[in-house]
Parts: sequence; structure tokens; C-alpha cells
Amino acid sequence: MSDRVRVNFEPAGRTVKVQVGSTLLEAARAVGVAIDSPCGGTGKCGSCRVRATGGLEPPTRTEHETLGGAGVAAGKRLACRARVTGDVVVTLDEPPREARVVTSAEQRSLEIEPPAARGIEAIGVVAGAAVDVGTTTIAVQLLDLATGEVLATIGDLNDQRVYGADVLSRVAHAAADGGHELQHLVALQLEAMLADSLRTAGLAAERLAEVVVVGNTGMTGLLLGADVSPLGAAPYEGAPVAPVRIGAYETGIVAFPSLDLVVLPGVSAFIGSDIVAGMLATGLAERGAPTVMIDLGTNGEIVLAAGGQIIAASTAVGPALEGASIECGMRAEPGAIERVDLEGDRLVLSTIGGREPIGICGSGLIDLVAALLDAGVIDATGRFVDAVGSPFRRRFTSRGDVRAFVVDPDGGVVLTQKDVRQVQLAIGAIRTGLELLLEEAGIRAHAVVNANVAGGFGYHVRAESLVRLGMIPPVWLDRVTFGGNTALAGARMALVNSGVRQRAEALAAVVRTVDLAAHPEFQQRFLGALTFPS
Repeated sequence: MSDRVRVNFEPAGRTVKVQVGSTLLEAARAVGVAIDSPCGGTGKCGSCRVRATGGLEPPTRTEHETLGGAGVAAGKRLACRARVTGDVVVTLDEPPREARVVTSAEQRSLEIEPPAARGIEAIGVVAGAAVDVGTTTIAVQLLDLATGEVLATIGDLNDQRVYGADVLSRVAHAAADGGHELQHLVALQLEAMLADSLRTAGLAAERLAEVVVVGNTGMTGLLLGADVSPLGAAPYEGAPVAPVRIGAYETGIVAFPSLDLVVLPGVSAFIGSDIVAGMLATGLAERGAPTVMIDLGTNGEIVLAAGGQIIAASTAVGPALEGASIECGMRAEPGAIERVDLEGDRLVLSTIGGREPIGICGSGLIDLVAALLDAGVIDATGRFVDAVGSPFRRRFTSRGDVRAFVVDPDGGVVLTQKDVRQVQLAIGAIRTGLELLLEEAGIRAHAVVNANVAGGFGYHVRAESLVRLGMIPPVWLDRVTFGGNTALAGARMALVNSGVRQRAEALAAVVRTVDLAAHPEFQQRFLGALTFPS
């Protein structure tokens, strides 16, 4: 038998030759076929389900446990576990989904600096781009540098997601000699998005003069081709956080040979330039009264400005709020349940695009757990309550050996007991981080006049649900604002005004970080924060 075999992906119509023993996920990555693998291909999430026929090793124990006997019998496999022994045909059951990328944010008033004042020749329309390289999505906005007008906006899923939903999965891949591969993916994608934005605006490539990039330390580091290994283990020193100006071609963006990339500074390994940009966009340091900014994702970044100081911390939220590691979780895409209301003995579900429910995204998950708490289906400890006489009692079922609650019977959407635990871990991490930062600043929760929840997730979640689950104090209910994509807004500001870039460096230099993982009270506080408010 040949050492190389053929793997054909349908309906994509792509074929690749790989070594015997390769996984189907490795084959997919090699030919550019996107198969979701939030856990990075470790066999933990079960999201990379495909149908496959041909030369394959027998299903692994993990596949039997995840897919069940019926699934295995129907030809289902986990792409990260299934290894090839001969030619294989792989069928992807689900068509590619269209992600919702949040690009809007409240825009602060700002003087537009003439391009010529920054050494940019301004003959005709001169454009620049603001870029937010997120772990899940990438957002690009093309601006007229003379007026600040937004000429085009484009958002897309980050192509690196096939190597894991979280930063640390990608850091691990980079450490295993995959750094160049990850850089190539994001550079190629960014090049295409910049070209698309110019076409939308009707501008030639030479009209693009400059790009300002923000993102978490891992994402900007991978784009720059920097060593991101310090993010993989304590003490996390040496992470790439300095501001950078570099020729785009040096990162692999070769279609714009004279283009410069400007990457704003970060603060520390887990407080990146996206958070610095968010501080700029919200005016966090200029408000006078105590103000909090919370950016929710697989990491939760918290920044508190109070008493003339700025304190920041990052806490591991996990992928639940991104829809990963949840039985029926999904990204914020058409068909995802994004809002849940409890009306008497009914759950009223709202989906993105008004389509039939096919899964649940982060904002819907938070709403759902809050609603089930109010309905008495979940108690303060997070356990399901099968109460006699409850109108929801008939909705209890099981998934394998795990109890589950049927959210939408037609779409097969359920919430499992394990899912509730994942939400508890996420909420508890943020709640503990907030409490410790407030204590570090020597203030009480009621002194905070504004809590800005930033990011795409924060743009769609409700303050009432966050209070019900205990993530934020009840006194903040009418003090919560939702900032949208503050990272992109801050990048826009830095694109049109060089003074903002200097302000970014000054901010990054004065932020004091608190290592929550090393805090002597974190673990005990965290365990206490896992209980929902009564």
C-alpha cells in the first residue's frame, strides 16, 4: 500500500493526498476545508463530526462515546480522531455558516489629523484601514484618511479557528512548529479582506496608505510572526506587547508592497492592544468617577479606572460564551437562539435571522439559564430541579448519561447539566475578577458609575440576565452600557490621529495588572462565586 492516500471532501469538491495515519482534520487543514474544532483537535469538544467512507482505522473509544452507536453505524466520525489507511470520501453535512461580526460601536468625537501631517501624500482619496483581529472573527473598516468617513466594512470568521476556538490552542500549535502556518492564514485572509474593502469603495490598491491593527496579544503576535510561546506557560513574561510599525509584506501581506501596518501596544500577556483600544474608545481613563470595562470572550478582560489609577486583570472564562463546549452551542449565526424570554410557563425563543432554531449562541445561553432559574428549573447550585407540578417537567430528557432540558423539540436543541456547569464557571470567573479588582482599588461596587460591557458578545446580552446569574452586582443594573466593538473603534481613532497612538502608549504604560491566578484568595472566592443568586 502506498504511503500517501487520497482524501476527497464533498460537497467542497477538494482533494488532497496525505500520509497514511493522518487524521481527517489534518487533511482538511491541508486543503483549506474549514471543519470546526474548538478544542484544537484534541477530541474533547465533539464538534468536528463528519461522514466518511473508505480506508479508515476503526472508530476510537472517544468516537464511540461522543457519537454513540447509532452515529458510528451511520458512518459518522470525529475528524480529529479518524485516521486514514486508504482513499477516503468525507462528506460535510452542514453548509458553511455566515457569522455575525459586530463592527459597530459608539464613536467619540475626534479631530481628524490631515494625512500630510503624518507624512502621507494626499493626492485624491487616501484610505486607511482599522483592523480588529479577534480570536473568533476579523473586522476591517476602510476609512477616508482626510475626512474619517467609513468607506467599507467587512467582517469574517478568523480562518485560524480550525486550530482551536481559543488563543491557547493556537499558541500550542505555534509552539509545535505551526507558527508560520498560522501567520500565513491570517495574513492571506487580511490581504483578501483589504482588497475586498477597496473594491467596495471603488479604490485602487495604491490608495491604501496605512493599516492600524489591534487584537489580543496572541492574535497580533501570530500576525507579526512573533514568538508567542510565553503565552503558553507562567510567568508569561516576554509576550509581544510593544507597539510595532512594520511593512505589510513582512507579515505575508504581499499584495500591498508599500503598505505599513501599525500595531498598537498591549499591556501584558493577556491584556492586549484590543483592550488598550477599548480604553481609548470608551474614554475610560478620562471619566473621573470609577468606571469598569469588561470584554467577554474565551478570556474575560476587566479594566477598572478609579482614584487616578487603572487596574486590569484577565480571567479564563472558557469557550462557553462563544457557543463552544456547549452541547447545542454555536457561534452567533443565522438560526442561533440569541434571546430567551420567560412568559408564564412558556419559553419564547428569538433566533438570529428569524430562522428555525438549530443551536444556541452565547447571549441566548445566558438568557436561557437566567430564565430557567426564574422558572425554578435550575436551583442556585446549578442543578436541574424536576419539580412535581412544574409545567416544564415533561421537558427533561438525557443525552447519554447526562441530564438535559429540551429547549426546542423541533430543532433538537437541549441544555445539559454539563452546559449549566460551563456557564457557572464562566460567570464565576468574571464575578471573582470583578470583586478582587474592586478590593484592589479600595472601592465598593456601588461607587462604580458605569460598567461598559464590550465586544460582540456584550453587544447582544442583556444586563438583567447578567445580574440574574450574578456576574455583575444588582446595583449596576441601570449603570451597564454595551460598547460594541470598542477595539475596532479605538483602532479607527488611532488611524486618523497620531496623537491617539501616543495616548495608547501612555495608557499601556500606566495600567497595573493583577495576576488573578496567583492571588491568594482567588480559588476560594471563585468556588463561592459558582453559586447563582437565590
